[in-house]
Amino acid sequence: MSELNRKFPLMNKIFYKYNPHTLSYERVYPSAKQRVLVVFRQLFIGILMGGGMLAVTFYAFDSPKEQQLKKDNKLLLTQYQLLSKRIDENEKILSELQRRDDDFYRVMFNVDPIPSSVRKPGVGGTNRYEHLLTVPNAHWVIATTAKLDMMTKQLYVQSNSYDELAGLIKTKEERIKNIPAIMPLSAKQKKGTSSGFGMRLHPIYGNLRMHTGIDLNANVGTPIYATGGGVVESADWKGGYGYAVVIDHGFGYKTLYGHCNKMIVRPGQKVVRGQEIAKVGTTGDATGPHVHYEVLVKGEPDNPAKYFFMDLTPEEYAQMLFEAENR
Repeated sequence: MSELNRKFPLMNKIFYKYNPHTLSYERVYPSAKQRVLVVFRQLFIGILMGGGMLAVTFYAFDSPKEQQLKKDNKLLLTQYQLLSKRIDENEKILSELQRRDDDFYRVMFNVDPIPSSVRKPGVGGTNRYEHLLTVPNAHWVIATTAKLDMMTKQLYVQSNSYDELAGLIKTKEERIKNIPAIMPLSAKQKKGTSSGFGMRLHPIYGNLRMHTGIDLNANVGTPIYATGGGVVESADWKGGYGYAVVIDHGFGYKTLYGHCNKMIVRPGQKVVRGQEIAKVGTTGDATGPHVHYEVLVKGEPDNPAKYFFMDLTPEEYAQMLFEAENR
């Protein structure tokens, strides 16, 4: 028998030891200490095996509660993804409302566009959503919450803008009648845009200079209409503009109609929007029949195409702006 077996005999086995004095084998009985060690050893092995089996069961198989939690989390993630998609769709609608507000309504009332820093303000510091980091699907929850916060702020700004415009409508009906809001030519008689607003090569002198208006082509003698109500400031020869009519619309607006062939109004005369004031011609520095049309806001030239909103659909308006900026 080995020393190991003699020191730690198994409880369910019987061991014998040879006695040279009696010339016989005698049974060996384990001591109390050895029996205790064996019991503890078996107990320890049992605990290890039971713990191992419990761990395997715990990590390999979900409890009914855990399975339900996983289903709930998956459903919640799907809902957040759908909500995020709907927010993106609503943001497109809000962006269109903002564009119309800046390009149409605020232009109509000579109100400065709302700065982008106001339309899209910050939503707080980096720790604003720190409390959401521990929730399931934290990335989607934080991203969706941030979108909702941003949209809420933008809607608040847009609502205030509409309140401001509503106040202008109630108190400034005269402004609506007078501000430039249509094209100076009939859409049916207009033959395109030959030169837009911005830096352009002068067609006669060949140098690069600011073109402060927009040139609308038409046949000689085509009627030119006042684009808003006001008082004729001048109707006479005006240098390179040739015969030109200038109308003071009040509220900081003036319009100029150049290269006229014939002028129908006189200085000091009151006119209304859509009233014929002159005929298309080729006077002054003109290379062909057209009307050079300018809009001045508080003495500064502005892109006239922005003031055609009453004549055009949103699509036509966008096309006109494109032509005015690219020709």
